[in-house]
Amino acid sequence: MRAARCSLLAVLQLLAAQSALAEGSCLYVDGTSFIRQVARIEDVPREYRDKAKCSGRGNAEPIAQPKEVELSEPVRSSSFTTDLGRMEVRWQRKTEECFGKSPSRAVSDAARAANRAVKSARFSPRAKRPGQDWQIVFTDKESALAQFPSSIAVEGHPGFMVPPSQIYIISDFVSEGCSGSPVADVTLEQVLLHEIGHAIEHILLDGSKVPPDRARSEGFASWFEQYSAEYAVDIPDGQVVAYYNGLAREGIGSSEEPQPFDGSAQAYAVSALRFRAIVDRQGVSGLMRVYDLMAEKELPFDAAVREVLRWNDGAMQREMVRVLRK
Repeated sequence: MRAARCSLLAVLQLLAAQSALAEGSCLYVDGTSFIRQVARIEDVPREYRDKAKCSGRGNAEPIAQPKEVELSEPVRSSSFTTDLGRMEVRWQRKTEECFGKSPSRAVSDAARAANRAVKSARFSPRAKRPGQDWQIVFTDKESALAQFPSSIAVEGHPGFMVPPSQIYIISDFVSEGCSGSPVADVTLEQVLLHEIGHAIEHILLDGSKVPPDRARSEGFASWFEQYSAEYAVDIPDGQVVAYYNGLAREGIGSSEEPQPFDGSAQAYAVSALRFRAIVDRQGVSGLMRVYDLMAEKELPFDAAVREVLRWNDGAMQREMVRVLRK
């Protein structure tokens, strides 16, 4: 399944490599589905102006709820109950061409894998009984550009989560060329597990004022993606972990010091390695103790790790390297 790894690598590289929309400029998708940037709305060809995305200084870019995102006709939807909660899924009919599975089946399979993962270990009771409604929408690049913040649409995010449990999937960034292949299905399930991971972390920290930390957030979601992938029927055992191991080795290199989170694919993998190191030594229950303390005392992740595990930065780095060498 080498192709699946390469596909997800391309997705993660898009997150880091493409630039965001500059202030005072406009973006639009042309007739070849290529995103183009111009200085003013007047420079956008008339046939593309209604869906152009323009940004000015100080403009806010709110995100509509999944049920309110505008989709091109025909639109399909599905509603079903899982152990994670009730799932409401919407998608454009043409999205089905991108994957072998229907979007509703893909969401159902990912929810089943995530639930098995959570129930298999000593996760917090809050994570085991989320009891919440989930909204998931699948859209395309053109609709994303017109309706989502440019930092998401232009940087190629394949998916994102808005708390508490709203998930947005941009099909073009998951399945390049909308091939409808089994590889695209595997990549989609990984993306869904990653976004479910974000929602699980939100549940663990709900109500607290823990400082925002992208390295922690993406690290947890990337770890959960790897952990729960082992419970997915269609993802070969060990494939996702092996993929992240390769990226983490590149990210750590020969450095013995922690590296700043730069949003690259390697940074995602290195951040996830912190969580793998904790679980490898202390089990999921050890990680939950860290999150319980974060929520109780509103501590940053590193501070909670020091207090619960007595690991300083150097100890964490050594544990990460140890896990990679296993």
